[in-house]
Amino acid sequence: MSAAYAVANLVAPSAECEALLPDHDFVDAYQVLASLPGLSARQAAEAIIKHPPGWIRQLMATRNRVMSLFRLRTVEFGVDDPRALPHTLGGFPLVAQSDREVVLGFDDNHLDFRISIRVAPDGPEATQVTLSTIVKTNNLLGRSYLATIKPFHRLIVRHLLEHARFRLQPP
Repeated sequence: MSAAYAVANLVAPSAECEALLPDHDFVDAYQVLASLPGLSARQAAEAIIKHPPGWIRQLMATRNRVMSLFRLRTVEFGVDDPRALPHTLGGFPLVAQSDREVVLGFDDNHLDFRISIRVAPDGPEATQVTLSTIVKTNNLLGRSYLATIKPFHRLIVRHLLEHARFRLQPP
């Protein structure tokens, strides 16, 4: 594996990703190389979203408790509601899905967001996995929330991808 892909790297978001939420206020993209050829977007998304490290689950649970005080929508990160399947993944509503991309997200009063997980072949033995986040704020609460979570977001996304990369190794 190339040293450049040993950790999640910040990359330029694709035009398709940026078009998911026109007039967005924030977009970023991180990429890792999985040592598994032929990986589908759904397989990558499940490895990233359904199996987060424990500290990220705890952080998201804390976020949910705080957000519920404001009566804002929460997500049980990493947990699928059996009644909602196949319309959710790891607690997030499924917006779109193809072999190459899974898009998760929802629109809320304070902000709208999308998570795009895209895959692309990287030679005969690996797959590039790119996770992009797109956010459009709708009011002062959304802008304040985005400003507060940005540092955590960057840390969480990198760790989710790096954690998933180990799950996406050949048997």
